[in-house]
Amino acid sequence: MNKFILLFIGLFLLFFSVMTMAHEGEPNMAFLWRDGNIEVDTARQGRALGDHTAFVISFTDSFTPYRMGDSGFTGSGFDQGGIASYQTESTLLKWSEEQSQWLPDGFAEQLVISRLADENIVTDTEGNGLQGFIASLTTSSNFEAHPIFRIQKADGSLPDDGAYMVFINILGLDESGEGILYKPSVPFALVFHINAQASFDRLALVQTLDVVPEIQLNDYNRIDTLFDWAESQFNELFPNPAESRFMFGFYARCYDNSVCVGSKDGKIYTAGGILGDIVEHGSIQTFYDTAGL
Repeated sequence: MNKFILLFIGLFLLFFSVMTMAHEGEPNMAFLWRDGNIEVDTARQGRALGDHTAFVISFTDSFTPYRMGDSGFTGSGFDQGGIASYQTESTLLKWSEEQSQWLPDGFAEQLVISRLADENIVTDTEGNGLQGFIASLTTSSNFEAHPIFRIQKADGSLPDDGAYMVFINILGLDESGEGILYKPSVPFALVFHINAQASFDRLALVQTLDVVPEIQLNDYNRIDTLFDWAESQFNELFPNPAESRFMFGFYARCYDNSVCVGSKDGKIYTAGGILGDIVEHGSIQTFYDTAGL
């Protein structure tokens, strides 16, 4: 009898261990670092949102219908150490059934993203460009993390049933939080589905994924190409090629002469050295056009 008990316990522990290791959350937002890029949705659990990938996170717990902690970020092949992070690429959007479109502002709900002691709040007007902790990669090239997502109103009242969206990317940073070890992925959408009052079912949710919001998203590969072009054209200002990094919300490069060039919110800025304080130079699209990009 004791042998059977020990065998049962052993099998149970093995099963529990396998299930624990295999728990990747719903949806499993999976990423792979390969050939200098982060590949998005390698587990194929995302959905099409125009040219973008969207991961639908449904708030289904009847006890916490406005909170979800099961969906997971998983990654593999991240072999340079550092910190796996996410970065918000938009403010919060809310679906309007009356207008059949994503509203960029004018609503009271906000998104709270929590991971261990790290917390970010994204509203309809603030939160674009925030970076958040996913996992330390100092001892492993793989990661699995389950942040907590909450939709709530700032005044404490309950959010409306419906769909909410934010665009983010995945990247990897060094310990300073500025140096980039893994270039940002293409932006993808997190779509949050709330049906606590049974007033916004899955059919209504499907309709939201047929509409792509009209927002401008960063293309970091394109920005880097623009910076390369600037270095080749204005060598006296931008001598010696520099590495791009995140600094105070800017995606920027800084040079030996203390001059920096950066992009933020779809605009180009310079600062430092002979250029003095931060100066805005207009839309990044204008510079793309000038550079033929």
